[in-house]
Amino acid sequence: MQLPKAPELAVTSLAAVLLVGSVVGFTNSTVTREPAAPGAVNIQGFSFGPADLTVEAGATVTWTNLDNADHTVTQTGGLVFKSPDLSTDATFEVRFDEPGAYQYICKFHPAMRGTITVEG
Repeated sequence: MQLPKAPELAVTSLAAVLLVGSVVGFTNSTVTREPAAPGAVNIQGFSFGPADLTVEAGATVTWTNLDNADHTVTQTGGLVFKSPDLSTDATFEVRFDEPGAYQYICKFHPAMRGTITVEG
């Protein structure tokens, strides 16, 4: 058996990559964010969405981790809430009875930040 020459091998390898990419659906698109329901925050793409949410006093906010990495919802400042480690598809809920602004981060990824503003 004779091995292909270097240029033929490169073209053959590129064609194989393109074929496999088209079969499994590789695209150059960006990550599509799932829209969060009212009173909900999605954790996706290593961010909270929406990052800033305003609710009425007495509302319950639900966070859902849609990433493949673990995240947390950890209030900064005075600690009113702190989630356990949230794996993929895990949720965490908090009922907000007192008006105010509640800032939070992910303890694993502190650049992930959000704020819940409670009115009422």
